[in-house]
Amino acid sequence: MSENQQTSPWIPLILVGLAPTISIFATFGSGEGLLGQIAWLTSKIWMLGLPLFWLIYIDKKQLSWSPPNQGGLGAGFAVGVVFSAIMVMAWLFVGETRVDRATFRSTLEPFGLTVKSTYIAAAVFWTIGNSVLEEYVFRWFIVEKAEVLFGPGWATISLSAGIFVLHHFFALWFLGFAWEANLLACFGLFVGGAAFSWLYVKYRSIWVPYITHALCDVVVFGVGYVLLFG
Repeated sequence: MSENQQTSPWIPLILVGLAPTISIFATFGSGEGLLGQIAWLTSKIWMLGLPLFWLIYIDKKQLSWSPPNQGGLGAGFAVGVVFSAIMVMAWLFVGETRVDRATFRSTLEPFGLTVKSTYIAAAVFWTIGNSVLEEYVFRWFIVEKAEVLFGPGWATISLSAGIFVLHHFFALWFLGFAWEANLLACFGLFVGGAAFSWLYVKYRSIWVPYITHALCDVVVFGVGYVLLFG
């Protein structure tokens, strides 16, 4: 492998991996609904488009729907059920008293998410659409680029999980999570992200970790619903 081949994966890793974190600062940090929505949409287009561009024009490979040819859908569901149960217990015993509801509501209000119907529509979109995008980015693209550098082992899995956690940390910070609750959530996110990446490495389909991810998102948006409307 040439030096260029060894170092070039860092370019897409940085360009794609940092986009969600930049989006969080532009979205929540601005405090402006319209500007935040534009920043959010721009980041999603970037996260979708750059990996496709890289695949077709740089790597010169064909598109794939990532079919689960090696199985694993049952494993993804089982891991999702276990993680969801742990998240519910963590919320009930630790997180519920460590979130500032006023900050949580005021952060989401400029985006219309304090309206029940809008919140539910966003939750459905996030669970069905955005989770697929995140698996496409953090599992397929990030994992496969990291594998060029580190191989299909725990270094790659840990890097993917760490990048996955980064933007969630700042999102929870803007949403009013206390430090201890934020760090606990990020620890869970790292474990979850590592599991998602491990499932991808094992089964080579984004749909396997997507099942796990979607089940976890149901819990996340359930908690958000309780905070806003409970």
